[in-house]
Amino acid sequence: MSKKINRTGSALVFIIAGIFIVGVLPTLAQIDKEECVPQAFHLFPGADSLPVYGYTIINEFDHDSSAFTQGLIYEHDALYEGTGLFGSSSLRKVELETGTILKIRNLDNSYFGEGITMWNDTIIQLTWQNHIGFVYIELDTFQLIDSFFYSTEGWGLTHDDTCLIMSDGTPRLHYLDPHTFDEVGYIDVNAEGTPVTHLNELEYIQGKIYANVWYCDSIAIIEPQTGDVTGWLNLAGILADHDISLQANVLNGIAYDHQDVRLFVTGKLWPTLFEIEVDPINYPPEIIASSPPSPCYIITDSVLLLEVLAQDPDPEDSLLYIWSIDGVVDTSAHDTCYLYSSSTVTIDTIMVRVDDGMFYDSLMWVVVVSNAGVVTELPWENQTGLSLCSYPNPFTTQCVVKIQDPESKNQMKLNIYDASGRVVRSFNDLTNYHSPIEIYWDGTDNFGNEITPGVYFMRLQIDNSQIIHKIILIH
Repeated sequence: MSKKINRTGSALVFIIAGIFIVGVLPTLAQIDKEECVPQAFHLFPGADSLPVYGYTIINEFDHDSSAFTQGLIYEHDALYEGTGLFGSSSLRKVELETGTILKIRNLDNSYFGEGITMWNDTIIQLTWQNHIGFVYIELDTFQLIDSFFYSTEGWGLTHDDTCLIMSDGTPRLHYLDPHTFDEVGYIDVNAEGTPVTHLNELEYIQGKIYANVWYCDSIAIIEPQTGDVTGWLNLAGILADHDISLQANVLNGIAYDHQDVRLFVTGKLWPTLFEIEVDPINYPPEIIASSPPSPCYIITDSVLLLEVLAQDPDPEDSLLYIWSIDGVVDTSAHDTCYLYSSSTVTIDTIMVRVDDGMFYDSLMWVVVVSNAGVVTELPWENQTGLSLCSYPNPFTTQCVVKIQDPESKNQMKLNIYDASGRVVRSFNDLTNYHSPIEIYWDGTDNFGNEITPGVYFMRLQIDNSQIIHKIILIH
């Protein structure tokens, strides 16, 4: 019986992968694969720069919680599953809707079953350290017709139109001839130049290789020709709503229904198999402007205004601003600007982190606080000669933007951004204005459309100098 649930997983990105593994079953003592310590997702290779996909649960199906899932495919309107552990390894045909085992072939106790795939009308199954793969025919009987040797460990298995693709727990994926099982090539998988190890169960989906990363609730999306990770599918928290036992092990199992375009995932000893949809790409926010430049110089008991302007390409994302002084977070500060003051002579490091719930960007200032009469450098406004203000602020129908600029007007540009960093209005031809420049803005975008009430940011650029200013539109 299935149940439809819609939930997005992107907000769960910082849940520690593998958080459900709070105990280890005695049967898992048979496994001596190199330990992979669960990590926060944003620490994965390239996760701060590569796109990351979330998920929506479409359906949930019962799954045998005693199945140590090593391979999963969907073919001929049924699931085929390969399971592992010495003494418990098997090949199964499973009814999707109920989780009922329709057919099972148990492996000899000396074999630890691993990944499976289907080539034409045969099912191919790997073993872990036996270096032997099995070939079965007649999908309802699992008749063994052949076996083959490989020199590496066997972990995951899939195929493209011409080759089998096998993982062995390292960053290397091996390409095998599907008839002779000889290796005909390989790729080394990396994310932004960093090798991605512990590649496990594989599935070939729409020209990309999807790979479970062992002991982690994440799936690498790999370019088959180069080995480059082009994105991550983050499934952290997918079991959060389930009453699970200590036996629930890690995410492992990807099956794709090519005919009806459905994606299924499960894990070792999981009680549930999920049908999911992949949510749109999430890109990281970027701080595109800040003021003043670092280092900053002020005198004791004065106030320094620090400001940032961040941009996020994802229209649904909201940005959180986290400010800290010398590593201590100011829990009351969540705005784009920060007022700093000190009554003592000191040098402080102030950092702002702009977070969209999945990625973040950060910026740091060094602030030198001196006694009156000791400051050796002028405040930044006097160094640049720039000032930017608007009135009234907040405004309803029109405001005046006033710019005091230095003598040079080369490449002068004023952009107005919304709270997510998207440009709504641009004023590019300012070189013919006389100083001080006054610009009247009626709260419309570049197409003459009225914008919604809210917080907006003005960014003035002249040559290599810039300044930002916050303005509020109300109705």
